[in-house]
Amino acid sequence: MTAVIEIRELGDRPADRERVAALVAACSPDSLRRRFLMGGPAEPGEIFRRYGRFLCAGAPALLATRGGVPVGLLNFAEVSPGEAEIGILVADPWQRQGIGSALARWLWASGRWPGWTVRATVWEGNAGAEALLRRQGFRPVPGYERGERDFTLVVPDWATMTNVMKEAADEPDAAGADGPQRRAAGADPRSRSDRHAGRGRARGGAAGVPAALLPRR
Repeated sequence: MTAVIEIRELGDRPADRERVAALVAACSPDSLRRRFLMGGPAEPGEIFRRYGRFLCAGAPALLATRGGVPVGLLNFAEVSPGEAEIGILVADPWQRQGIGSALARWLWASGRWPGWTVRATVWEGNAGAEALLRRQGFRPVPGYERGERDFTLVVPDWATMTNVMKEAADEPDAAGADGPQRRAAGADPRSRSDRHAGRGRARGGAAGVPAALLPRR
């Protein structure tokens, strides 16, 4: 029997930190470089040493697991009242299998942020990340950093968001997903065993860490 993807919100527990470390270790330096918008090498061990506590933070931070193995992370960071930054990291073996869509769908289906303005930043040319954001309803906005693309979304209510995302199952991100993955991508967090989490993106933060998650001065 194929294991179903589970999504839940991270807590302040050593076991959760270990799960995030395992996820980072399963990511290639290139995936981490793109996630953290870094111009140079991004070795997994060094990334977790420097930024592990930020990856475990957020309001919320969502972890996706399959068969107990961490496969994806979403961070949702509030930067000001009614505004947040979002960031998603998926382990290389699980990319383009609907994990990112499942995490984002869980976040919106929680119904906690209608009317909020949510922003995301990706490397220019990162077609997979751009496609994922567009399927959630994000639209490109003028940016100020060379080589980066900024996106924004004003979160609608869940009924409207489901209309925006109806075609997601036909997109490349979810096309290769098996049955359980497709069910996860369409799961409502208010039903059965699916759980919750989230975190943010990079504008104004060091090496792609959202300013909202950096230590206060």
